[in-house]
Amino acid sequence: MERENIALPDGALGAIRFGSIGLGLALIAATFWAGWSGDDKTAKIALHAYHIGFIYALGLALGAMGFVMIFHQTNAGWSAALRRQFENVMASIWAPAGLFAFLVLMQWAYMTHFKDGDAFLFSWMNTAKYGNDHLLEKKAAYLNVPFFTVRAAAYFIIWIGLAGALYHFSTRQDTDADPRHSYNARKLSSVGLIAFAFTVAFAGFDWLMGLDFHWYSTMFGVYFFAGNAVSSVALVLLICVLLRKFGRMVGHYTEDHQHDMSKLLFAFTVFWAYIGFSQYFLIWYANIPEETAYYLVRKEPGTIWEKLSWALPIGHFILPFLFLLPRPRRRSMGWAALWAVWMLVMHALDLFYVVRPEAGDKFHWADVTGILGPILVMIGFVASRVAANPLIPVNDPRLAESLGHKNYV
Repeated sequence: MERENIALPDGALGAIRFGSIGLGLALIAATFWAGWSGDDKTAKIALHAYHIGFIYALGLALGAMGFVMIFHQTNAGWSAALRRQFENVMASIWAPAGLFAFLVLMQWAYMTHFKDGDAFLFSWMNTAKYGNDHLLEKKAAYLNVPFFTVRAAAYFIIWIGLAGALYHFSTRQDTDADPRHSYNARKLSSVGLIAFAFTVAFAGFDWLMGLDFHWYSTMFGVYFFAGNAVSSVALVLLICVLLRKFGRMVGHYTEDHQHDMSKLLFAFTVFWAYIGFSQYFLIWYANIPEETAYYLVRKEPGTIWEKLSWALPIGHFILPFLFLLPRPRRRSMGWAALWAVWMLVMHALDLFYVVRPEAGDKFHWADVTGILGPILVMIGFVASRVAANPLIPVNDPRLAESLGHKNYV
């Protein structure tokens, strides 16, 4: 429990924090300029690329938030020592909130600049092109700008409120050692998980499935959560391994904790594949035009989307399944960190596959800057949280159980 083991020095991670945020903002500015200085098709590409980066950053925070509440609600004593890193990612929800605000500004600027063009992220907003669409008329009560704005505001209010309260309980307990904070966090989580499930599902409907209002899937909310869970576990696993490498959390993040984190990564990788296959199988079996259109575009022969249709099952499921299955591999910090990085890359490709086809198959350098910019900003915010407080919840009543945790499975 020495300070050198459970906290970083004052001013630590400064280069990562400011460098990551600064570079991220520069890439976002370059993405905006690429769309502004090009034609409406380039603006559409810039919007979709930035949207991928925003969703990626948001998913990291949401996945971590879900795990924090699950740990509290199930009274998971083994997780106490490493829960702070999930909390650090969760509390960085302010970064995606700011990124979303800029997305709204970016869409408004392009709509103003390209008055008669197709510079739209959400196709249903393009009334000049889809104003007389029968399906849009049927969905107009839900797909309209005022209600869309209200829903987005409600999502962020709920997420920021949950993240702020849970983070406050945890960090306040560091100073006053009051066990009631753990009780309050568990009580909040019982309600918070319900609100979390609904808001995450509907955010997935609005911000991903809503890119093409003709398409719908009742399973997409769960698919969105599954991807977020994989990416957040991968990021926290990577953070913990790096902290151990630099001599922190010794005795707090052990080989047994590493094994459980690897099992979580393995389990949610399988869960993602299960949901993805179930969605595909049901749509293929029903063969309804409004559902199959999504996959027809992505399985067009000779396109990058067709290649990704093969790369994702292999890279996002088969390879990690095989290489994380052996018990010795899951207990190896270096091996697990390698696959954590791999899964973070695969998650980016997954979102690219979901979002980017809506902007066509023409590629632009804004595809790279638009995706990396928001992710780097999020990394900078997470690094700030990691450096700000103790690396573990020092007075959590379940800490002793976590320190003695042994994994026999």
